[in-house]
Order: sequence, then C-alpha cells, then structure tokens
Amino acid sequence: MFTHMRIARPVTDPEKSFQMYSQGLGLQKLADFEDHQGFSGIMSGREDLPWHLEFTVCLHHPVQPLHTAEDLFVLYYPDKAEWEQACARMIDAGFSRVDSFNPYWDVNGRTFVDHDGYRVVLQNRAWG
Repeated sequence: MFTHMRIARPVTDPEKSFQMYSQGLGLQKLADFEDHQGFSGIMSGREDLPWHLEFTVCLHHPVQPLHTAEDLFVLYYPDKAEWEQACARMIDAGFSRVDSFNPYWDVNGRTFVDHDGYRVVLQNRAWG
C-alpha cells in the first residue's frame, strides 16, 4: 500500500499556482526546488494530509498545461458552513467559478478553474 500521493502538474507560473491553492485550500509550502535538472517547482500541502500538489515548470523546454473539462481535483467538505467558506476562499484566491462539464459535480458541489485551466471541485458531501 502506498503512503503518500503526489499530484504533479506543469504550470506556467509555480509561485502564482502556489499562492492560489494556498489561499483557496489552506495549503502550505512543503518544499521547493530551483533548476533541478532543468525543472523548478513548489510542493504544496499540509503535513497532516496523505497527498500534496506539485507545481512545476521546465526551464529549458516549457510544457504548456494540458487539461480537459474532465481532469478534476475533487475535495469533499461534509460540513456546509466549512464548504461555503472554502468556496468563498477559492474566489478570493483568484479561481473562477465554472459549470462542470459533467452535471453530477454541480448537484452537491462547485467547480473552480485556476489561471492555467485546471479544475478543482469542492463537494458538499462526505466521501464514501
């Protein structure tokens, strides 16, 4: 069984991505690196979570972020007040609210998109 999950995404500006996700989701900088074999990046998460997000940029051959309307990062907030606060923080952090491509996600959640087009769904329900 694995002990930790890293979701790595190429972005246009790792610092901007970190700031947005930090403010919107309450994540912290876990680590960063500069020009490691041509890549720079920031790892964002929390010590109490079994996952983190890594935002990278290739300094020599930039990779444009590629995503679809169905590439989703979904987080579950069972408490309605906490979910509403998280949704407000996402807007304050610079995310845009969008309708989900799959209408399932709009029944109990809201979908947000970052500056590179990556989507985050905040669900107002418990997982499982």
